[in-house]
Amino acid sequence: MNVSIDLETNYAEWVLDVGRVTLGENNRKKMKDSKLRKKQNESVSRAVCALLNSGGGVIKAEIENEDYSYTKDGIGLDLEHSFSNMLLFVPEYLDFVQNGNYFLIFVKSWSVNTSGLRITTLSSNLYKRDITSTKVMNAAAALQFLKDTKKTRRRLYLRPELVVRRPHVDIQEESNMKALAGVFFDRTELDREEKLTFTESTHVEIKNFSTEKLLQRIKEILPQYVSAFANTDGGYLFIGVNEDKEIIGFKAEMSDLDKLEREIEKSIKKMPVHHFCMEKKNINYSCKFLEVYDKGSLCGYVCALRVERFCCAVFAKEPDSWHVKDNRVMQLTRKEWIQFMVEAEPKFSRSYEELISQINMSSPTPHSWPHLERQRQRHHRPGLSGRITYTPENLCRKLFLQHEGLQQLIYEEMGSVSKGSLIFSRSWSLDLGLQENNKVLCDALLISQDKPPVLYTFHMVQDEEFKGYSTQTALTLKQKLGQIGGYTKKVCVMTKIFYLSPEGKTSCQYDLRLQVIYPESYYFTSTQTRKDLLKALFKALKRLESVRDQFAFASVSQIISIDCFQKNDKKMFKYCRMLT
Repeated sequence: MNVSIDLETNYAEWVLDVGRVTLGENNRKKMKDSKLRKKQNESVSRAVCALLNSGGGVIKAEIENEDYSYTKDGIGLDLEHSFSNMLLFVPEYLDFVQNGNYFLIFVKSWSVNTSGLRITTLSSNLYKRDITSTKVMNAAAALQFLKDTKKTRRRLYLRPELVVRRPHVDIQEESNMKALAGVFFDRTELDREEKLTFTESTHVEIKNFSTEKLLQRIKEILPQYVSAFANTDGGYLFIGVNEDKEIIGFKAEMSDLDKLEREIEKSIKKMPVHHFCMEKKNINYSCKFLEVYDKGSLCGYVCALRVERFCCAVFAKEPDSWHVKDNRVMQLTRKEWIQFMVEAEPKFSRSYEELISQINMSSPTPHSWPHLERQRQRHHRPGLSGRITYTPENLCRKLFLQHEGLQQLIYEEMGSVSKGSLIFSRSWSLDLGLQENNKVLCDALLISQDKPPVLYTFHMVQDEEFKGYSTQTALTLKQKLGQIGGYTKKVCVMTKIFYLSPEGKTSCQYDLRLQVIYPESYYFTSTQTRKDLLKALFKALKRLESVRDQFAFASVSQIISIDCFQKNDKKMFKYCRMLT
């Protein structure tokens, strides 16, 4: 099943279409085609992963089974397990809505604050040895492993040989098992049903496969064990020894052994590696076939594989992590994944409060407390609600004077807003690093404590279509708020498009709120929500080099300064000024 992007959607979001999916615990259990169930799970999981790593969005699945009801049937345990394997707390990131014959999964942008990880990953495909177990590293373990490897360049793998000491009869260590396995590896002849003098350990794994499935099973397990031994401390894999540690062997002709050796070599050469060091060595291993004799007659072979500790990182296969790129759902390359995992996220050289203070101090007129009182009065336009802050003042005044009807329209739109900020721009699209549409008169972004953010677009060209422009701008804004601004809550950006006639008449050409549905959690707003959104917008604009002379950035900083005044927070205000 392919995951495709719905380019015709009304949502100002990435909408990923995963096709037809059977839903409900009982219905998924009854699926006769287990491969199809697995494919559906993979598609949904990849879509969730891609949206988490791409600023959030919506997954759309057409419901396969008739008479499905989300409230009665649920989702399906296998899907739930996949979600919980990705996320520590699923409700923090995912919301589920049935809309007729479609099932929608609303995905919040991944938050680095939750886990310390910059991206989410389905599987690192980096393996390790935990005593007798071979385990894939979860994302947190992979991050620590990669950081340690980058820091040390795995210098420990070059450590000198330990001085040989006479072993004490009562002292046994794991290194004894590795040494005994090394002695066994160097033998040329073995006796059938002979018992090993060592057991499985961090450095030793034993397997026994039937001759008919030998090649298939070795190819299946080899990447995991080679990755695990190489990433830990080296080790041995012996194939042809049963669970009781008895040598059984497998039957094979010389031509079979040659083919098996070639397949092992081919499989290991295909395994992805990542180097932090300059040497860039290959995986170092030795493969041999030990002859097994029964009463003096050759009756089979044991495949013995020795894997040396690797200098850096060995993957069983490419890391399984996804994102949206170039209007496609794509797997992250190993290099991209390593960069996201290991490289530090760019940080501000100064704190949020220091940046606010810098803007205040660098203004032509210092933002003193009396000055902010005058600013507050000027930003609350006459005839408009005193609960709304309008900025930048010069642009706002110019637009209201030049375009009859705009001020009245804004007044009507803001009538239901108890407290908010309306930030005008000639082009919010350009401010966010996108292409400007010269036919757009202006945009205005409303951030309030009553409703989700609303992006208004005003134009004077009656026959033009501005939905695509508005949708792309809102989508980009949402992504920047989360990925750059660090906003961690659920958010949607609504859009509204107005036509202004030369005669001063106005008409609403598009209102996204009438076209889409969101879960209740996306509509929850408060004073704190507004404050957090303004902070996120402030940080995002500061980081965007495309912002024209930091015009929008300065506007947002003005709003925050005025907010500080309105709360009578003189202490905080003075503290911010002292920071610089």
